Amino acid sequence: RGARRGEKPARYFVHIRSEKDLISIPDLDRLLRSARNMRKELILAIVDEESDVTYYEVRAAKFEGTRSEKDGKEEQELTCTASLADDRVVIHDEASAERLHREFYGKLMGDKHKQLILSLIEAAYLMRENNRMVVQTPAGDMSYEQFLDYATDKERDFKAKLVVYTDLRAKGLVLKTGFKFGSHFRVYTALQQKHSSYLVHVVHPEHIFAMNELARAVRLAQGVRKRMIFAYVDGDGVKYIDIGRRRL
Repeated sequence: RGARRGEKPARYFVHIRSEKDLISIPDLDRLLRSARNMRKELILAIVDEESDVTYYEVRAAKFEGTRSEKDGKEEQELTCTASLADDRVVIHDEASAERLHREFYGKLMGDKHKQLILSLIEAAYLMRENNRMVVQTPAGDMSYEQFLDYATDKERDFKAKLVVYTDLRAKGLVLKTGFKFGSHFRVYTALQQKHSSYLVHVVHPEHIFAMNELARAVRLAQGVRKRMIFAYVDGDGVKYIDIGRRRL
């Protein structure tokens, strides 16, 4: 209950599952709404084969980004050209490369002449946001729609990832690949922040979790001092579920 019986209202809404069970995103969303309506914290209690219980707190993610509207306006002043290189986009102009790198886009390469290597997600974002970048190929300049089709052929879940990337950028956050941590993005709350604060993984709105999948992702995030957040796109926009270990 989280409080003495009869003195204060119960603090937690505890949902119990076996480690062999499955749980879907709609199930988690429903449980989260029920707990919120009762003004309680949702706790997922997982019972393993040895009858040990591991508790996980489940909550709607709250992000605290520090990029300001002024930062966004400064970014929009820059327009540049880039070339497509399979699953990367390269900016050859050194001034443009360094400017975008200061805004935490891409990876700067080269010694004497700097070039910026962008992911397809970063390139699509820059192309769409006020037409800030033009991607060139031997066949000519690509439209945003052509680039989106190309990227979707390369990455099946590209469109959903792009929606999440765009939403988090709008919240004042900075994103880089989370591959080393087994997720889609690692997320920083400020420019030049040394360590990321969140790991964000994009899933289908009907995604079904195995309990060991949740346990593995949360334990890894906890081990590197980050919050594990699952994102999904539905008709109302992007929703984020923050899951972490909890001691009761």
